[in-house]
Amino acid sequence: MPSDDEVPLGKAVRQLKKRAVKRRAVDEASAADSATLAVVPKKTKKRRSNSAAAAAAAASEDGDVDAAVAPGSEELSARNGKGPRRKRAGKHERAAKQAQVEYGGNGNGEGGEDQGEEGSGAQLSSTPRATKPSIFKKDTSFAELGLSRWIVDNCEKLGMRWPTDIQAMCIPPVIAGKNIAGNAKTGSGKTACYCLPILHYLSQDPYGVFALVVLPVRELAFQVSDNFRALGRSINVSVIEVVGGRDMYTQTKMIAQRTHIVVATPGRLADLLRGDPAIRQAFRALRYFILDEADQLLTQTFEEPLAEIIGALPKKRQTMLFSATLTGSIDRLKSRIPDLVVLDANPNDETLDNLTQEYVFIPKTVQICYLHYLLQSHFPGQSCIIFTPTIEVCQLLTTMLEILEFPVTGLHALQSQRKRQACLGKFKAGRCSILVATDVACRGLDIPKVAVVLNFGLPATVDNYVHRAGRTARAGRPGLVVSLMTEQDIARVALVEDRIGKPLDLRQTREDEAVKLLSKTTKARQKAELLLSEIGFEDQVAEHREATRKNKKARQSGTDIMM
Repeated sequence: MPSDDEVPLGKAVRQLKKRAVKRRAVDEASAADSATLAVVPKKTKKRRSNSAAAAAAAASEDGDVDAAVAPGSEELSARNGKGPRRKRAGKHERAAKQAQVEYGGNGNGEGGEDQGEEGSGAQLSSTPRATKPSIFKKDTSFAELGLSRWIVDNCEKLGMRWPTDIQAMCIPPVIAGKNIAGNAKTGSGKTACYCLPILHYLSQDPYGVFALVVLPVRELAFQVSDNFRALGRSINVSVIEVVGGRDMYTQTKMIAQRTHIVVATPGRLADLLRGDPAIRQAFRALRYFILDEADQLLTQTFEEPLAEIIGALPKKRQTMLFSATLTGSIDRLKSRIPDLVVLDANPNDETLDNLTQEYVFIPKTVQICYLHYLLQSHFPGQSCIIFTPTIEVCQLLTTMLEILEFPVTGLHALQSQRKRQACLGKFKAGRCSILVATDVACRGLDIPKVAVVLNFGLPATVDNYVHRAGRTARAGRPGLVVSLMTEQDIARVALVEDRIGKPLDLRQTREDEAVKLLSKTTKARQKAELLLSEIGFEDQVAEHREATRKNKKARQSGTDIMM
């Protein structure tokens, strides 16, 4: 523990940190092993043995990944009240419990109004709070939307008593067979807009492959598949995630066996279609095609794999698109999808109205120091997501905060799939209160009680700012976004403020307290850089980027996506 002259914390905060350190020491005792200790220099072995293990797992899928993933896997099991090994039939129970978290156990869809006070609201007592608008249509019910009785009963069991605005707008036309584009605030329950109608018709005529859901990132694919399993438990719906990092043969086999619902990322599904053209036959009777986070999927990055996927689908199908930032793509979508019905539950672009949005402007040289200061003095013990611009910065901050003894985990594209799931599960289960992530975590992920989003610099696009901010203030709860801006972010400030319709507020900080942490922060950063250098992390990042560049170069350019 740092001394009082190094860290001017109150007595209550110091006691809180001591208890947190003791809890973490107990949790980590079973996870530490000789392989982890071997990576760390002698001076740091005793203090933080798992710093290098985290970096090593991020840098390589073959090294110490099993050791790094094991704690997260146990935590996921503990959250569900089961052992580390579970039979396939247990997926439904696990998914139901997860959906209760994501949809809100108080009965208000994806996160409830009542929980807002108890969850993130209590944690933000020291910050200004925006008025919390209701996103629920309490004058209607899921039964009135035309859904089967068994679905309505399942919704009630999961605590979903009323539909949200976007659900009330979308479900009836989807049941009527319309092609739709749904636009709504982050955290408003867009996933249920297609999950519920698909399950409604699947129960009447069960066959596979019945529906294909395409999403931009793996973590979102697992979340959506869990929602399908939870909501469709009573009809034994079968769901497969087709994403990178998993065995391609197993995925091909399950598609060929006509799994009901396929939830996929574009790159992996396109690879399977090219590698085994025979599996195209599995999609010939497809009824529903969904693009979730459609505005990102319709960019040039996904153009070639989407063209491959769409070429394997039948012409006669029902298409649905959803996003929180779909407004700018509406005209282009109307020209490509016949009879597209646009349903906008957020016509005035009020996505961030229930958020308190602040900034801290500091020189680049002390940006990390101020991050340390904010976590320690402003948000101790609160659930925070720190968004970073690159993989290198993400892993550096994760390792550095571990050395500083914060309860932290990291998430970025260089990690193996097992490691990514374990880290995300650890944060969702509350075993770590801080998640450091790149923009792989900025879209769609529903973690109901995130109190604060910290931007380590403004993102490259305004849409990404909106989606990052959407990780807090879920389902109408209040939330806080703080952007640590430097001279490099000045050009982006006006774009962000134009989008949100108001200036960012200045967050008051005490320079004297922040500067006192400079020496300690610098030493921790240097130690983290040394650890990452010893395991060759920079080389791993360079190889990853070179492979990505070659893949992009190999893609066909100018392919027109015909829907």
